[in-house]
Parts: sequence; C-alpha cells; structure tokens
Amino acid sequence: MACDSLIQTAKECGKNTKDGVSSDVYLIAFSDLKAVTGSTEVYSTSVSGLVSAIALASGTTKFVKYGTVAKAASIKETYTYNDNGTYDIAKELTFTLSNVGSVDAKAAAEKLVSNPVAALVKLENKTWVAFGLNGQFMAKTMEGAAGTGSNGRVITLAGSDTEFLQPVDPTIISGLIAA
Repeated sequence: MACDSLIQTAKECGKNTKDGVSSDVYLIAFSDLKAVTGSTEVYSTSVSGLVSAIALASGTTKFVKYGTVAKAASIKETYTYNDNGTYDIAKELTFTLSNVGSVDAKAAAEKLVSNPVAALVKLENKTWVAFGLNGQFMAKTMEGAAGTGSNGRVITLAGSDTEFLQPVDPTIISGLIAA
C-alpha cells in the first residue's frame, strides 16, 4: 500500500474542542519527508539539541493541522532498558480530531490508517516538539464519539524510537506548516 499524503482538513476539524487546551497537532505523511542534504535522516539538530531542519519532499506538501491534544497525559514517552544492553523509547501522542460527523474529518482519519506520520506539536507554553522523525509513528487507536461531552475522534499515534522527545527550533516552524 502506498503511503498517502495527508490532507488539509476543513477548519472545523482543527478547532480546539476542550476548554483551556491550546496544544496544536500538525501531521505529515512520513513519505512526504526526505533526507536532509548530506544525511540519511529527514532532520538535523543544532549543537544545543534543537531540531534545526526538517526536509520536505516537495515544496507544496507541509505539515497540516489535525487537531488539539485531548487530555493532560496526551504526550508520553517511556524509556525501557533491555537486558541485552539495548533500549527503546515508546512514544504516544493523543489528540482530538473534531466533528465525527464531517466528511472531511472521516477522510482525515482514514488517511492515518497504515500510514507512518511525523508530528509537530505546539505545546501550551508555546514550545514545539517533534514525533515520528524516524518513520516509526503510526495510528494505534481511534475512538469516535458524538454527545454532550464530545464530538470527534480521539486518536492515539504511537511508535518506537531511540530519541527522547525532540524539541524543535521555533524559527523553522513557519516554513513547515500549512497556513
């Protein structure tokens, strides 16, 4: 199955659905990234440890806003050391894609099935972190609900990595995300 580029959803799909939450989630299909010049990785880091570049495969494809973080513990990383001397860092990102009854929201959710993605998340404190820059980040669960407390899909993306959450240089963001 070819990995599809993610689509820009209608503005209602990116609405903040929880009071007081302002952490925005932007996604891109991993196949829409390319190796940074002179590297085999799709990103590079500065001496200070910030992600300083993420290479897009084409000039028109960018990270698109998919939603907002769903709850307090919606960003997780779990470091596990193995007895053979290796380690793994499991990462999870849970966010809400609003309006479960929208055709656009349905199409946006379908694009996440079996499609590795990378994510940029703007945290409430206005800093940015990246997920999935190794191509190992995919949809784990999706739960749709419509009622008095919610109208959307709570989506959890998860993957394995050897890097902790990666802070991103805010000066590169405007060139990476769709308006």
